[in-house]
Amino acid sequence: MKDLRKDFNYEDSKIELSDRHLNKFESKLNRNFKNKKDFSTYYKVASVVVILLLSSIILHYYTTSSEVITEETPMKLGDISPELQQLENFYLTSINYELATLETDHNFDEVVDDYLEELKIIDSEYQDLQDELNENGVNENLIDAMLKNLQLRLELLQNLKSQLNDLKTLNNENNSYYQI
Repeated sequence: MKDLRKDFNYEDSKIELSDRHLNKFESKLNRNFKNKKDFSTYYKVASVVVILLLSSIILHYYTTSSEVITEETPMKLGDISPELQQLENFYLTSINYELATLETDHNFDEVVDDYLEELKIIDSEYQDLQDELNENGVNENLIDAMLKNLQLRLELLQNLKSQLNDLKTLNNENNSYYQI
């Protein structure tokens, strides 16, 4: 390749630009920098605001979600051991079965209402025992009281069914006596 500088004699002669050209170039350069605003400080401020906002949202979520979890998941008798869970499931299933198969007669509504009111009281006592279990933790006396409560509810329903059957039988005997 041929060196063009030698052909045009650039090395020997020094090219000088006019002062006007230099001033023009500097003014254009300054104009371009003045038109472009410096957004880096705005970006820094915006990023700090976004980080603070996200941090506060995450902190709020974790503090409220842990409170909700503890409020929504109370400890039950079945949470203590698998054996107690089986017992609790047995009693609750039996109680629900007895309630579902309860045949009522309008003649005996007062008796049924009395028993159901007693069941509500015993059930609220069971809820109190569950609350105590959540507050104080596992206690043998508390577990026994909860199991006796479940037994009592089941026995009450079985007594109610037995009493209703006796009353129906007595009522049928009286009706047959009057028919004869």
